[in-house]
Amino acid sequence: MAAIDVIMPLYNKQATVERAIRSVQSQTLADWRLIVVDDGSTDGGAEIVRRIQKEDGRIELIVQANAGPGAARNAGIRAATAPYVAFLDADDLWYPWHLKTAMAAIQKNNVAMVGTMYYEWPAQIDMTAYWARCGVVPGVYRLTGNEAAEKIESFLYFFTMDTTVIRTETTRRYGGFFESRCRYGEDTVLIASIILNEAFMVLGGKPSARYNRQHSELTGTANYPLNPMLLEPDILLKYCPATKEPFARELLARMALRNAYLKARNGHKAEALKLVELHPQMKTFGRAWRRCQFAITFSKILPYWVRFKCRVGPPVRRFCRQLAYKLNLLQPPPVITEVDSTESKK
Repeated sequence: MAAIDVIMPLYNKQATVERAIRSVQSQTLADWRLIVVDDGSTDGGAEIVRRIQKEDGRIELIVQANAGPGAARNAGIRAATAPYVAFLDADDLWYPWHLKTAMAAIQKNNVAMVGTMYYEWPAQIDMTAYWARCGVVPGVYRLTGNEAAEKIESFLYFFTMDTTVIRTETTRRYGGFFESRCRYGEDTVLIASIILNEAFMVLGGKPSARYNRQHSELTGTANYPLNPMLLEPDILLKYCPATKEPFARELLARMALRNAYLKARNGHKAEALKLVELHPQMKTFGRAWRRCQFAITFSKILPYWVRFKCRVGPPVRRFCRQLAYKLNLLQPPPVITEVDSTESKK
């Protein structure tokens, strides 16, 4: 039995899966097992995994019919035997210190879950400062239910699968990932259940993962699917103790308000109104609700403004960031040797 099982869902990521696997193999903590779950891929990704398997006995491949990322991760959890699990998507990667630092933190602090900082790519942004502005700072947390839901909401978005290590027993206790072919938010259901009930930790220091937005199917998609627990709150509330239910409902309403605003400003008024109907509590959130009302009212013209910002903003930020590197005001991300599976010899 390994110290930690790494679970990697795989669906049509032939071009990036080898790079992701090599980043696991580069870890300074060597006592791991990698469980790759091929979720009905139609490209050659699984064959690449089999080739690398021959080099490294720590890699296991599970093949199943396509059922979505939640089902794929749950298959990995069922196969897990280690006391801890980590998750890495087949288009992202870790820096060599990721598992060692995360494992040390979860064991030393006796928490259920640890999340590390990360770089967002291709923008090459260290997200530490962004999350600090959102109130997500290093430390150990355990919610009582008396906290301001507005301040806790950001933690739900901070914990992404590529940066999170969880006790295996904890993932099973809260039902694993949401399934039903959900393509978006299947991980938030599990994260929210853990945050509401268990001690968790935000780990500071050097970012240890790289989230590659350029390979995500949902990146830049204005009409992304709605989070399942916003449509069916009982998915989360069934794991919530009665004393924390008012807090959980407020948290869901704040998430719904954020999503309604984003939907409206991207022109999807009907979905925004659906969230307002399901979570009327959002109308009590003052300025944030008024901003959402404005977006709903002008949802026909706001998408043009959004597209303009998306076109102009990235190159301006990229220029400023490169200038900051030259002036030594920022440190560039560490270099990782890239591996493109489409060019690898088979």
